[in-house]
Amino acid sequence: MLVPTVADELKSLRIEREERPSRLPGWATAAIAGVVVIAILAVAWKVLAPRIFVPEVETTAVSLVSPAQAQQLLVATGYVVPQRQANISPRIGGRVAKLFVEDGTVVKKGQLLAVLEDADFKAQVLQAKADVAAAKAREKRAEADLFEAQHAYDREKMVQSKGVSTPAALDQVTARLAGAKAQLEASRSETEAANARVEVARVNLANCYVRAPFDGRITQKLTDIGEIVFGALSAGTGGRGGIASLADFSTLQVEADVSESQVAKLAPGTPAEIVLDAFPDRRYRGRVAEVRPRVDRAKATVTVKVAFVDEPRDVLPDMGAKVTFLTKELDAAQAKAAPVAAVQSDAVVEQGENKVVWVVGGNDEVRIAPVVTGVAMGGLVALRQGPPAGTKVVRRPNGDLRPGMRVKEKQ
Repeated sequence: MLVPTVADELKSLRIEREERPSRLPGWATAAIAGVVVIAILAVAWKVLAPRIFVPEVETTAVSLVSPAQAQQLLVATGYVVPQRQANISPRIGGRVAKLFVEDGTVVKKGQLLAVLEDADFKAQVLQAKADVAAAKAREKRAEADLFEAQHAYDREKMVQSKGVSTPAALDQVTARLAGAKAQLEASRSETEAANARVEVARVNLANCYVRAPFDGRITQKLTDIGEIVFGALSAGTGGRGGIASLADFSTLQVEADVSESQVAKLAPGTPAEIVLDAFPDRRYRGRVAEVRPRVDRAKATVTVKVAFVDEPRDVLPDMGAKVTFLTKELDAAQAKAAPVAAVQSDAVVEQGENKVVWVVGGNDEVRIAPVVTGVAMGGLVALRQGPPAGTKVVRRPNGDLRPGMRVKEKQ
């Protein structure tokens, strides 16, 4: 009789299981997998589509607009330029001994600006005056010699009339008289020449005192005490080597470059509004003073000079400016009116009974903002209520936009 082994005993303890038949048909598994894939694709589309398929829109910004822009004809940029300015230089060279101006000093015509070392020229004046005195002394002596020669000639003529003198004696006194007259003429010429040298010396001395040629303000001091200036030779060196640059601030004008295709719209007297880069919150009334009769071929522009109608307070040369040429002149009240918020008219659309704009947020998502519009201002429309200035909005929004949708700005 065989004895069962441990392996046989363990095998006898094993439980036989029968496979249960599947309760789902074979096609169900594939259907479930398809649904899962579709769900995954839907979630991926929802997440990725806004990032991949972002609609492009054209944008503009709400801006502050002055009443002048309602009368806008065209706009140009330029710089403030004084129409009378000069680099002041002495007529002679020398070392600067005294200087009486600084940058910004207001001066009057004829006011003393600087003094050059003048000791040499003072000595020349004294020398010239001494030469005049010597010439006058010689002239006096020549007059005395002529007086004596004339008397000798008269006596000889009297003697000759009595027949007691010789012809040689008459010839001698006649020659002496002619020589005395010639000497007197020469002495007088020397006196005149000496007087002329005095005037030259005085002019040279006066040239040591540099004076303002017209009323104005010093825009730049070009030298200092102890420096040598080179007189008229320094003129035209771009403001280097003279005493100072002087500008007449009463002649300030804006010189703007206008496209040659637009310049026909302008004429002397055309009203304008001037806004300076330094004072963007100030507006100055202006008027076209001159349309320069010359075209810059490189830029295809014409320079137009615009004079200030309002006092150009705090305006300085070379300030950048924007000039808005107008179809109608503004009065003082309009010129001082506060700017209002405005936007391109095609950015405002109707939604039901309300008017709205589509605002582009910082994350490039759009939202609806209600607005209350005012008067039309050219291609703009004023906003009585709505987003503040600087807000970016969509131009010509279409019906595909939805709040919260991301957009891409057209370049």
